[in-house]
Amino acid sequence: MKSRFLSGVVICLVILVYLFYNFYYSVNFPYQDDFLLIQFIEVVSQGGLGVLGLITELFRTFNDHKAVVPRLIALIEYTITGHLNFRFYIVLVSINVTFIFYFIYLQYKKTRLPLYYFIPAAFLYFQPLYYDVSGWALNGMQHSFLTAFTVSAIILASRRTNLSLYGAMLCCFLATFTHGNGILSFPAIIFYFLCFKDFKRAIISGGFMILCLVIYLAGYESGQAVSLPKDLGVFFSSLFGFIGSAMSLWAFPELLSAIWGAVIIAFMVYIVWRVAAIYFNKPVNVKPGTAELLALFAFIFITSLVIALFRSWAGSTIASRFQIYASLSTVMFYILLLDYSSFFRRKAVFYTITALSVFYCVYSYYKFTGTVAIKRTTYLADVYNWKTNRNMFSVEKTIIRNGSFYLIPGYEKGFFHLPEPVVERDELDSMFNANATAARNYALYVEDWDIERVVRQGVEHLTAYFVASNAAPGGKGLAGDRFLVLRDQKTRVIHLLNANPKIDSRKEIITKMHYYKAGFNTFLREDDLVPGTYDMGILDVSNNGQKTFYKLDKSLFASGSAYSLK
Repeated sequence: MKSRFLSGVVICLVILVYLFYNFYYSVNFPYQDDFLLIQFIEVVSQGGLGVLGLITELFRTFNDHKAVVPRLIALIEYTITGHLNFRFYIVLVSINVTFIFYFIYLQYKKTRLPLYYFIPAAFLYFQPLYYDVSGWALNGMQHSFLTAFTVSAIILASRRTNLSLYGAMLCCFLATFTHGNGILSFPAIIFYFLCFKDFKRAIISGGFMILCLVIYLAGYESGQAVSLPKDLGVFFSSLFGFIGSAMSLWAFPELLSAIWGAVIIAFMVYIVWRVAAIYFNKPVNVKPGTAELLALFAFIFITSLVIALFRSWAGSTIASRFQIYASLSTVMFYILLLDYSSFFRRKAVFYTITALSVFYCVYSYYKFTGTVAIKRTTYLADVYNWKTNRNMFSVEKTIIRNGSFYLIPGYEKGFFHLPEPVVERDELDSMFNANATAARNYALYVEDWDIERVVRQGVEHLTAYFVASNAAPGGKGLAGDRFLVLRDQKTRVIHLLNANPKIDSRKEIITKMHYYKAGFNTFLREDDLVPGTYDMGILDVSNNGQKTFYKLDKSLFASGSAYSLK
């Protein structure tokens, strides 16, 4: 009893750290596809749509997806509060992610193994590998809700009653109209019934899937990212890597992810073969919970197959927005290994796996916190930029221009409420005026990177610029935010950008507990700034709102396509 209590405490602490982490780094600010929700509310708020018009807008295709459920959530929130809160959506995502893990726990519970064997599952799952799910409002709602609906459908299907079957079909319907691969929840349920030779319910599920697909294809518009693969090697690398990309933390991410995915798939095929004994009139030794886990893995595998088929033309499909499936695959692999092999229940083996899972979790936080913090600081900067200049740097200028016809009126009508900016424009102007000269040499430099972005028409060549210093200001703490402040010398317009420094070396982090290096690092696209010369400063803002300003010793010249220091 004592070991069960302590195991429960450890698992709950891992979950709470994850929840707090994602809440701290979230900002009530829309990013990229989040604009879809603002556009939807802008259209609906004008009135006169009627029931048919509202349904048409709810089911409208966007980038291959019919995001009906996220739109409906946004509509309900707007109806109740009068605005959209993107941080609230990220809280919903965290709830979904926790519920999905609860489904895994329910299947583990059927093994009747001690709870402490389940501890590695928490460390392997609750970490920021899939930060584009846990920290991006619309993307997170789509992937987390569709997976939550899928596991709910599996739970209902496992009850094997007619009423629960229709409940499962409703969940699959909701998954379908949450994200593009939601339709693949139906094959997962069909697979589950076939594990028990329940052909009647499998056929009924297939009928509902066809009906749902017909509804989905009505008015469907293919997105620009869809195309067939040109290379079998990239296809299989994407197929296996999608499932095994929990290993993408390490060196050679594509290779290790593909190998790990192949290992997981091979083991799952072995378990499926044991289940298939029922079709050969052989004794079936399938343990409780296995069919449910296999059904979820079937959904993940078919999703991987479809994405590799239609998206691997642009290269590997290893991406944070898909890696919740990789984490789930690894956790299910671990649980089935425990259940079907006594070797993994040996104390020495279990302690080794637990130690490795703890290290994996900690390393994931180390590797991705810098990226997650950059996103937070970028959004906080854009709260100021949007309120002050109706501009933002978190997305490309083309996206802002294309969306301005609904973003600007949507904001002015109050459809999305932004938090108070970390600093006001007059305050920044005063800081520049009070620091006429720089206090030291900041060893500034501009670095340019040539980037090739694969598009349908071929390869697009871009140049990314970084304005940086590795010398000063001194290293910032793990919390708080560092901004680059730019003031146009001619127009006096002031912009705010993320300036979090680069991550320090592992040795420095371990010996000195400094996560960040000294200095700062700011990313700029070729056309981010209007041509001109900009005064520069660094602004540090702590969690309690305390501000520290450093006037930099050089100006930034923007030509409209390149940057240099003056």
